[in-house]
Amino acid sequence: MGTTRLRYTGYGLFLLVATGALLVAWMRLSFGLFLVIASTFAAFLVVFVVVRDGWNQTSTDNLNLRGIYPESMRSLRVMDPGLRREYSPLVPAFVRHRMPGSRSRRAVPSATRGRPTAAPLATGIRLPAAPPVAAAKPARSRASRPRDEAIAPDATITLATEWQAAGIDDLFAELDRQLIGLGRVKKKAKQIGSLLLVDRARQRFELSASRPNLHMCFTGAPGTGKTTVALTMADLLYRLGYLERGHVVHAMRDDLVGEYIGQTAPKTHAVLSRAMGGVLFIDEAYTLFRAHDSKDYGQECIDILLQVMENQRDRIVVIFAGYKDRMDRFFESNPGMRSRVAHHLDFAPYAVDELLNIGGLMLDRSSYYLSPDARATFRDYLSLTMARPGFANARSVRNALEAARFRHARRLVAEPERHWTRDDLMRLEPSDILPAAPAPGCPEPGPRG
Repeated sequence: MGTTRLRYTGYGLFLLVATGALLVAWMRLSFGLFLVIASTFAAFLVVFVVVRDGWNQTSTDNLNLRGIYPESMRSLRVMDPGLRREYSPLVPAFVRHRMPGSRSRRAVPSATRGRPTAAPLATGIRLPAAPPVAAAKPARSRASRPRDEAIAPDATITLATEWQAAGIDDLFAELDRQLIGLGRVKKKAKQIGSLLLVDRARQRFELSASRPNLHMCFTGAPGTGKTTVALTMADLLYRLGYLERGHVVHAMRDDLVGEYIGQTAPKTHAVLSRAMGGVLFIDEAYTLFRAHDSKDYGQECIDILLQVMENQRDRIVVIFAGYKDRMDRFFESNPGMRSRVAHHLDFAPYAVDELLNIGGLMLDRSSYYLSPDARATFRDYLSLTMARPGFANARSVRNALEAARFRHARRLVAEPERHWTRDDLMRLEPSDILPAAPAPGCPEPGPRG
């Protein structure tokens, strides 16, 4: 009690002296100067009271009195909220469960625990409007997440169990349903999955090995499934523990290369920062380097990519995509890039029957189908348009079928009083594929790809 009285006595003396000083200032100084001094003193007094009260409330003794013990909370984990990622609504079925806002984290494999990670790169890039980022992945069920618990040296495991636990069979089965053909590409994806599966099994026995180089190059014409396979690769690498997140960031030259000095490095670092933990998919990658333009800044972007691909390949996978001949010239102009890309996958153009089957899948998803005559007409149409400039394989098939749906709707609406059946609303006829029979030697072009 004596201490309390002494403490408040001190406050009283301070206020008494301060009041006397204010009275002297009132008598001796002008009103304006006195007002400034009084306002300053009042502000100081308010700040002092607030700071003192907050200090007392967060003191150790005060927290202990309220049942809070900070010493016991030092072992709490700090969770990284992760990156927000967006994508357009047109996402393949096997990644539709990936929605923006995912905040879960994957357990770090034992082989990488304790390993220092590089500092994060700069953030804040504007990605293209359509579509900038592909597929963010929220937490999967524990059955499909990588299991990296160490096991005894004399124990045994079966790779079939590990493969099933990661859900790889479901992933490739969905890929087969989504994409027609591409046998070599699918075989290569399974080879990569097999290597990562064995590495994961080795980690459980605490057998260390260098991480494989998984940077890739996809070559082929538009509409051959390169973006879809990139999404599948990201999912596969995530399930097997190679990537922390399974998202895909889609970028082109305008997202990486600036128009003026000093713009390229920040833009490139920002895109790489968004792609960390996942896949960076660079479409039309051959446009990054323009040898004929002395004022082009693409080489700076390439130098940054080379450094990140080499030094941080355990955090990011870069996939380059473009026409085969142009990508070959790109690698010839940048030999360092070729040596860092370990896997080259060529997406061959589809055959006419494959395109016809792709069209059938597209119609099935929309509850349409082709009548036998319409199927034959559509096959003839594809055979004629495949050799034309601008044909984009699956994209051209999609455009042609969308045009057929418009003609189908117009045909039905032309007879508003007629009673249409459910099958009539689903069936496409030859007149829906082509508005009129083509003249000999001059087929009706229909929708362009």
